Amino acid sequence: MAIATLADLFTPDIWIPGMRERQATRPALMNSGIVTTTPEFNTLAAGGGISVNVPFYKDITAQVDEIQVEDTAPTTINGITTGLQVAPMLNRVTKNAATALSGGVSGTDPVAEMIDQLADRRLKQRQTTIINILRGLFGSGGARNGAGCLSGVRLGGTTAERFDEAGETPSDDNLISPDMFIDAKTLLGELEDLLVGGAFLCHPNVKARLEKLDALNFKTGVPSDLPFKITTYRGVPLFTSSALVRAGTTSGYVYDSYLISRGAIAYGEKPQNNVIGEVSSLVLDGDADKNNQFIYDRTRFLALLSGTKWGGSPAGQSATNAELATVGNWTLVFTSADRCGAVCFRTNG
Repeated sequence: MAIATLADLFTPDIWIPGMRERQATRPALMNSGIVTTTPEFNTLAAGGGISVNVPFYKDITAQVDEIQVEDTAPTTINGITTGLQVAPMLNRVTKNAATALSGGVSGTDPVAEMIDQLADRRLKQRQTTIINILRGLFGSGGARNGAGCLSGVRLGGTTAERFDEAGETPSDDNLISPDMFIDAKTLLGELEDLLVGGAFLCHPNVKARLEKLDALNFKTGVPSDLPFKITTYRGVPLFTSSALVRAGTTSGYVYDSYLISRGAIAYGEKPQNNVIGEVSSLVLDGDADKNNQFIYDRTRFLALLSGTKWGGSPAGQSATNAELATVGNWTLVFTSADRCGAVCFRTNG
């Protein structure tokens, strides 16, 4: 939407403060337990470059022990190696504006209202970014059975996904079911227990079908580690997003859903200031000649699913959501995909 003008605002005889349009999509995912933010990640986000290296030690717990033999050195000498995760650095900006007359005639303060909604908007923008990263990793934004660096933990893999590209009249096998949910979370292997405090991210239509089939396994409450009431399904905190759908290539719709373990996504953000010329800033500026006000919300942040590596070459100064959703821009650096803490499944509803 362009600058807020007289035509954009309701001008009643008596204005009731505090009324606004309700959000159609809720940004609660970024407040869930899947996101890990530390001072170290924030420091990395405040640095330079278009990507940032996040080194890690590789797992040694699968090393095999051997029998001790008297007066004999062990046959095998084990070591430990490192790997390198790479996160994209993302520079984003949102600009809002309002004319002085639009506020004066309507009897409201559109600039204050914009600022009041800014935090929720940013959370929603970040949720969209995370969804696009997941689609790039799993290949879940593309065709059925398509490859991706994490397609090994996408239900059905590259040979037997359970949805139909002609899904206008899907069969029960193409639709979400409690059994399919169980099959999907099994792909996490021993990390399945970390789903408690993690997230089940799905479209509202997928949630609705599960509620009809398995209502007794939905619970609502306030977990001790979250500041808000949450619905859980089979013990996993549930979050919905209307963005998790695309049209089938022939007919109907395809829905992508994700199970993400606690702490699987690293996130860091450079602190904002109010200085013009900074890459991360919140600035209120104006045009005295036209008597207009502008809000510039500039941010710089990183986001990365554990065990993965960004390798894209953005066309601009940082990756767009479309580039984050591109399969070829991501690789797996953990030993196996089930160690990354996330799985995907796609259905027709």
